[in-house]
Parts: sequence; structure tokens; C-alpha cells
Amino acid sequence: MNRGFWSAAFCSWVFIFLLLSCSNGASDASDGAPSAEDERQKKIEEAVPAGASDELYLRTGAEIDMGTLIERIERHLDEKNLSYAKAHLDKAMEMDSLNEEVQWLSGRFHLAANQSKKANDTWRKCGLQHPQNIPCRIELTRLQLTIGLVREALKTANELIEIDRNNAEAYFLKGLAVRAVKENDEDALPYFQRAVDLDNTHLDALDMLGVIYASRKDSLALAYYRNILALQPDRSDIYFKIGVFHMDKQEWNEAMGAYERAIRIDPKDADSYYNLGFVLTQISVYDKARNAFAQAIAVRPRNFKAYYGRGYTHEMLGDLTNAAQDYREALSIRPKHQPSATALGRVNQKLNAVP
Repeated sequence: MNRGFWSAAFCSWVFIFLLLSCSNGASDASDGAPSAEDERQKKIEEAVPAGASDELYLRTGAEIDMGTLIERIERHLDEKNLSYAKAHLDKAMEMDSLNEEVQWLSGRFHLAANQSKKANDTWRKCGLQHPQNIPCRIELTRLQLTIGLVREALKTANELIEIDRNNAEAYFLKGLAVRAVKENDEDALPYFQRAVDLDNTHLDALDMLGVIYASRKDSLALAYYRNILALQPDRSDIYFKIGVFHMDKQEWNEAMGAYERAIRIDPKDADSYYNLGFVLTQISVYDKARNAFAQAIAVRPRNFKAYYGRGYTHEMLGDLTNAAQDYREALSIRPKHQPSATALGRVNQKLNAVP
């Protein structure tokens, strides 16, 4: 605060004080004095003005309201600034350790700090203390799935659905849990579909439905993938999956188009380069296939499959020396790669037969 502001504020306060003194007659003059809370807040504002940096805030040790604390904790967690997140979280826990949002953020902090057991315990405690809480249970279910506690995850997902039967994320997480427990897609599919019925922008559920139908070579997979692209047009991973779908059905032109689109979005997509090279070998366009494999190697140098693929195109184009070199490189990366060993033996026989 600048001095001009406080001078004006002081004059205004004096005026109000005199006015009240006149109107109340014999009232004690101390009735118009600032309260202890006003004085405390004034000191905080002097120490940490609006918009002050976290450094200044932490250095002065000034108090702050819970809403601002929560906002700062979330921001620091999103930015992976764990030291500041912890400092603010400690203050929030001192103020109200039973606050649902604080407990949710506490779990997030522990997870970011690679303390999965503490995160699990924190979110479980949050759920017990707040029976209708959803965010803590969602994070708990995700964590349980991640660390392999799939039956516990299924139980937590069921609790979520009991609390809110229209929660799309709850059905998606139950689908993941069912898929993990029963080890099949058939039983999980209805839950992913329910998630999309409740929220047709639920990208993860759309993706899972695409993956499941693609595994059946059902063209319905493409509909789900296209719904994702309508929401997020620059998803190179989805174009890659579309390419795989077409490649599995030997629809070479469609697969090639999907991989090329993925590469335009992400020029460092080594898997799309490799698969594009494979598709091009299937239609005997070996020179372009060789270029695709070379790009895959440039992006991911220890890519033994790409070395094998490029070696094969060299061989098909009659360049046996470079073919042998690429097969040897593939074997140096993956010594037990039998296709490379077989191909190298074949090429060496051809080279040795040359007079």
C-alpha cells in the first residue's frame, strides 16, 4: 500500500470517528478504535500487498485465506513446484486439516512426490471423513488402478456410482477396474459406453471404446476415434491408432494416409514412421519405405526394428552392403532378434557368392 492511500484512509477514519463521537454523546471514545482483527489484517496487507509473490508471502509468514491457499497449492502442483506447494499445503493443514479440498490436494502432493502409500491413505481418509466426497474417491480409484490394487479400485468405483449415478468418470473408472479384474473387454465395455452416454466429450472413454472395437476389427472403432478428433484435431496418437486399424485389415492406402497425418502433427513420431515404412514395403514402394525407416531411426536411434526394416528395403533395392550393415546394427541393439540374424545370413551368402 502506498502512503497516499493510508493517509486518505486515516483521514476518513478520523472523520467517521468524530461523527460517531458527536452522535453518541457520552460514549467512550475507544468504541471507534480499530479492532484487533482490523489491526492484524492491516499488518498482513502492509507485509503482503495484493498480488504479492509467493516468495514474499512465505518470507513474511503472513496469514492468508483458505481459498487463496487452495488456489496457490493447485497452481504449484500443476507447475510441479513441490517446495512451494508443500509450504502452502502445510499452512492449509494448520488452518483446517479436515477440509475436503485440502485433503484432496494433500493426496495430489504425495503422489507428485512419489509417496503413493501416503496418497492412498490420505484419499481413503478423506472418503471416510466425508461420505459424499467424489474428488478424493476418483483420485483414489485412479491410484489403485495404477498400483495394481484392482479389486480395491472396483470397490471404490462402485462407491462413486452409489454417490452419483450420473458421474461419467465413475463409470469410466469402473470399466477400467472390471477390465483389469476380469481380464476381458466384454464385461468392461458397457461401463465405457455408459460414460460416453453421460458425457460424449469423455475422451478417455471414447478412446477405450475405439481400442476395444479396433481389436475386433469393427469399423465402429473409427467412429469413436473421429469423435475424439472432432474435439481435439491434433491428436497424432489417434491418427496412429486409425493407421493400425487399417493396417490390421490390410487397407494399405487408408493406413498410409493416417500415418502421414500423424507425422505431420508430430514429426518426432517414430512409431508412425516405422509403421508407414512397413505399409510401403507391403505395396513394394521400397525407396519411400527406406526413407520412412531412416526417419524412424533419426527420431529414435536405438530402434532395432527400424534398422531391420531399412535393411530389408536396401536388400530389395539391391544394396546388399548397406543391408548387411543395417542388419548388423539391429543385432547389436537386440542380439536375439531372429529376423535380423536370418536376414544377415541370407545377405552374407549373396555377398559371398559375388565373384
